[in-house]
Amino acid sequence: MPYDQGPMRILSGVLALAALALGAPDSTFAAPKKAAAGKPTVGACGAKVLPLVVGNQWTYSPIAAPQPIARELEKLAPAQPKQIVITVKSVEPGAGGTVATLEEKMTYEVTPANAEKKKPAVMAEVIVKSTISCSKDRFDISPDSFFFNAEPGGYRELAFDKFERAKAPNNTSWKLTNGTIGEAQWGEDIVAHFTRTPAKASNATMSAGKLEIERRFTPLVPETVVTKGGLNYKAEKLAIVTTGRITLDAPVSPNPAQSELPKGWINTIWMVDNVGVVQTLNMYAHMYQLTDVQLK
Repeated sequence: MPYDQGPMRILSGVLALAALALGAPDSTFAAPKKAAAGKPTVGACGAKVLPLVVGNQWTYSPIAAPQPIARELEKLAPAQPKQIVITVKSVEPGAGGTVATLEEKMTYEVTPANAEKKKPAVMAEVIVKSTISCSKDRFDISPDSFFFNAEPGGYRELAFDKFERAKAPNNTSWKLTNGTIGEAQWGEDIVAHFTRTPAKASNATMSAGKLEIERRFTPLVPETVVTKGGLNYKAEKLAIVTTGRITLDAPVSPNPAQSELPKGWINTIWMVDNVGVVQTLNMYAHMYQLTDVQLK
């Protein structure tokens, strides 16, 4: 498979800086169905910002970003999917609240169409099972979810054997106020440990390591988002500033330095109450927009 899937795009970028050999993974889309827009669906934990109801589904497609990717990030950029479809598969009681399980299906173009040889494009699907644990004032989103940082998730040859958020009242992926993100800033500090195993039979040794990330969330002035299908949304805008580093358990040099995430890593999410995330932009200049929403 000619693309890599990083263990969330943040980690794949930092690992690339650490010189690790990670394996990691536009078309036309139908206009969104207007009937679902603005429907007052009450989701799990009373969250309006992303209604977690079994069967709810959001479809995203890439659009042109306002600015090109920074030159220093070009070599780190992952493949961009042609489509992302996220479906709520279950909502059940869990530790400390409610746990929603999502299926996130990404469609990638492996080989472009060849008009001369009359060969269609070769496509591949990557399916990720992610989770959101919620209560009335928080969403703890798993790092492999698109909603975690506006970056399609999934990974191979890697697993987390530890993933811990700092124990603080405001330490969460999305802090909720009356079911929305409110106006106050908040943070999310994470310490994780990962292990790596070659996908194929191999004698290669792949070092495990520690991941530390700090995320700071700032609600910004709401903006109007007009989709390709012509729907007009007044959207809450959320900026996510991330810092982070990787420390290998078995460094490749006797005096290794921590591999830091590039500075100024800012992703942006636009969301609408009773609809969900309608637009995102990440540091790879990958911008996605909601093209279809199905709400129960």
